[in-house]
Amino acid sequence: MNAVIDLAIKTIGPVLYVLLLAGAALGLVVGVMLVLDSARVMRWNHVLNRWYSSQGVLQPLDRSIDVKRTVYRWHRVLGVLLFAGALYTLDVVVFSAKTDALVRAFRDLGNPALVSLIVEAVRIMLIIGNVAALLAAAVLCFRPSLLKGVEAWGDRQYHFTQPSEPLEAMRYGPDEFVRARPRLLGSVIALGGLYVLISLGWLLTAR
Repeated sequence: MNAVIDLAIKTIGPVLYVLLLAGAALGLVVGVMLVLDSARVMRWNHVLNRWYSSQGVLQPLDRSIDVKRTVYRWHRVLGVLLFAGALYTLDVVVFSAKTDALVRAFRDLGNPALVSLIVEAVRIMLIIGNVAALLAAAVLCFRPSLLKGVEAWGDRQYHFTQPSEPLEAMRYGPDEFVRARPRLLGSVIALGGLYVLISLGWLLTAR
């Protein structure tokens, strides 16, 4: 686990350093430009300030896909596949899975007793889920009509349109705030970018 974390740090660290360096340099330039020529920065902002609707992205998720006809047509084949998969998974979880190895692998994440408890709880949930899958597979093979009640309860459609409506409203508050105080905010942004650049440069020389 420590080797994986070290590899991730060595791989992601330089990328994050470059991104922080570029962001700090951009902040310094924008801050200085806000102090010296705020009108130009606001024109840049007007050109870059484009609206992308989330409804177009989420629209494919709102389309319902009816698989009932396919499931009922091939219910025996699907039932056998589900039964075989659940039986295999149950055999692995009950007889072959070694929780001690998982606990040792994740012992650095927290208290070993707590990690062991979480692993055992996940194992029990997998056992219960696969037993339920065996029962569902048997019903699907021999009496698929018994699943119509569960199907009617679970066959619901949830739209993303209403939850995403607040994201569709344009908010110009930050633009107006910057337009009213360009020099103050420009000075703060420039000083912040300069501080980050100095800190990153010191970090690079300290290595």
